[in-house]
Amino acid sequence: SFTTLWLPVLSRLKWIAMRSKGFGGFLTIWSGQFVSLFGSGMTSFALTVWVYQQTESPTAMAITGFFWTTPMLIFGPIGGALADRLPRKVLLIASDAMACLVSLSLLGIAQFGNLEIWHIYIAVFVIGVADSIQVPALMSSITLLVSKENFGRANGMQELAATASSIFSPVAAASLLAFTDIKDILLIDLLTFSIALITLAITKIPQPAQTDVGVNSKGSFLQDILFGFRFILASPSFRGLQLLWMTANLIGTVSNAMLSPLILARTGSDQMILSYVEAIMSGGAVIGGVLISIWGGPKRKIRGALICMALSAIIGRMVFGFGRDFVSWIPGAFFMFFFIPILNGALAPIWHSKIPLDVQGRVMSARITASRAMIPLGNLVAGPMAEKIFEPAMQTGGALSPLFGNILGTGPGAGMSLLFIVTGFLMFWLTPIGFMIPAIRDAENLLPDYFPEHK
Repeated sequence: SFTTLWLPVLSRLKWIAMRSKGFGGFLTIWSGQFVSLFGSGMTSFALTVWVYQQTESPTAMAITGFFWTTPMLIFGPIGGALADRLPRKVLLIASDAMACLVSLSLLGIAQFGNLEIWHIYIAVFVIGVADSIQVPALMSSITLLVSKENFGRANGMQELAATASSIFSPVAAASLLAFTDIKDILLIDLLTFSIALITLAITKIPQPAQTDVGVNSKGSFLQDILFGFRFILASPSFRGLQLLWMTANLIGTVSNAMLSPLILARTGSDQMILSYVEAIMSGGAVIGGVLISIWGGPKRKIRGALICMALSAIIGRMVFGFGRDFVSWIPGAFFMFFFIPILNGALAPIWHSKIPLDVQGRVMSARITASRAMIPLGNLVAGPMAEKIFEPAMQTGGALSPLFGNILGTGPGAGMSLLFIVTGFLMFWLTPIGFMIPAIRDAENLLPDYFPEHK
């Protein structure tokens, strides 16, 4: 009977729900989101393959990426305003449900054999909107579930989930696509969304208590959208932190954009070596994520983050730039991304503990949107710098070949190697700059704490 079949299941869910609060609630949500990220990663890979198979056009793939990322820049501040106006649990469920409906719609269209490229454009745009709603709601919920001493561990786990899913989901999708098609990938994605929705449904996410800052910030929806940016700009410490890491993100994106062209140019377009190097970088990021998840990060958060940035620049990017072959690229590739989860795990708790809980959605979305804006800008700058300046200068007889030719060699890829070294050098100097500015160096002491006393 129904009672015999479902009563044990319902009782078990009730037992889980009673314990799904505080850090246990975070672990419950994290588990569901990790599974969902894995399914979404498989769908992303499958859609990319499908677009290329249908069009054989790099432009079509670039347009797909444009529709995927643009909503995050446009709707991010809106998502932050919603996170501070509506229950964050409702927003998390709504964003996952929105993305779930997209996968369901694509599955229905593909089932009848009518899937076209414009369907993909619309689908990824809606997914981008859903992500813009989810990210600020999720980031501002961490503070409501996790005690201050566990902020670093929780953010490290977030980094680990994103990194691990980005590594293993394409492998899983490629393996399945060898003997099935995109419809089965979409079915798996729907299953992972269901798991994420269940974990959200059974977890208690409390609403933040009102603060004077939150009460005084209330205004129109447009004012709410702009509030996060104004909050950051009004504080010398937050403003300094934001500008410093936006600059680091811009510099890092310039070299990241040149990673694949550099390796292919140096190896005669050897795609296997490229895949090996990317695997090593991903491995470094995963190990760094595991370490910060267990460790929780340095006690002096700002100083730890600044030191991690310097180490990533020196023994990561600069060492990688000096390499000419696979063996010499290994240490730089590993440490380039090993320190990033540790850096983020050290830095994020500052924002979580120093921002009033009832405005964190708006401030976090402003922070994330401003940082993400550096990615398209860095990609836009990287190509012309490599093609028009560094590569010609490092050819035989080029302007810079007498200075660096003996160290880096000349010919294809040498200019991009030099660009890697330059970006690493510039990123390294952001660390002493951060230490020299009291508003950044002493932000932990200058900014007041805002966090619940009990979880």
